[in-house]
Parts: sequence; structure tokens; C-alpha cells
Amino acid sequence: MSAQHGLRAWAYLSAVAEPPCRELAALVAAVGAEEAAQRVRCGAVSSTLAERTAARRDIDTAATDLEMLDRRGGRIVTPDDEEWPHLAFASFGGAELRAKPSGIAPLALWVIGPQRLDDIYDRAAAIVGTRAATTYGEHVAGELAAGLAEHDVGIVSGGAFGIDGAAHRA
Repeated sequence: MSAQHGLRAWAYLSAVAEPPCRELAALVAAVGAEEAAQRVRCGAVSSTLAERTAARRDIDTAATDLEMLDRRGGRIVTPDDEEWPHLAFASFGGAELRAKPSGIAPLALWVIGPQRLDDIYDRAAAIVGTRAATTYGEHVAGELAAGLAEHDVGIVSGGAFGIDGAAHRA
């Protein structure tokens, strides 16, 4: 398969289940992203994973999402990429985190900006918070993100509305 098909598979998989999803991560680890995406699309997965992906299985906006990401100067970074910040995610292999339902590394990272993740992970700050943020909360998150970015600090956040979105917009 082409690299573009591989990216589309990663984009689809990163949106098909609410993260973190251990079952989806295990499937990707076992068969690869393209095969995992195909299995999820046709429902040829475990009953647990079928349940976790049922609401979004038939919604595939990966091509459109990737086009929009490209227009904004972004890319998807996966564990297969050289810039994947392996060291930053090494702690997810510890026993304490493995025991927690949310204690897994993300499937992929949606990145905007030219800097490589493996070059900036040690100069990054996470700004995360509620999806139902107040105007004041979004303002503070935006000011904080803008100030950090002006000092060459990478901003890491989820893709949700509210605080996460304000951090990315700034």
C-alpha cells in the first residue's frame, strides 16, 4: 500500500474510538494500521472493540482531515516515524500506568508546525482542561499557550473543544 493509504488508516483509527482504547492499540500492534482500519470498518473485530467503535465505524473523514491538516502545515506522526518521541512515552510501559485504563500511549499524534517532535519534547508543555470551558478559561489557556510558544516551547494538548482548542488556536 502507498504511504498515503497508511496515513489515511492512521487518521481513521485515531478518530474511530474515544482514546485511549487498549483494544484498538492491541489490534494495531498485532496487524498494523492498514489491516486494523480495514477490520474495524467491516466489523471484523472483537465484540469489545466493535462496541468501542460502533458509533464512528462508518464515519471516515480521514482524507478530508488529512487535507485540512496539510493546509495548516501539519502532519500525523505515528510510532513508525523517526520523530516519534519514544522516550517521552517510555513511562507508559511502567506497571503502575499499565494497570490504569488510560495508561497507554496515543495511537498517533496530529502535529502542526515544522519542528520534529523528537527535537522538542523536552521543551514542551501540556495545556489541557475541560471541554465546557468558560470564556475566561479559554482566554487564560490561549494567553499561556501564546506566551510559551513565543519562548520556543511546544504546546501539547488534546483535540477537544474548550481549553485544548484554545491552546491550539493560540
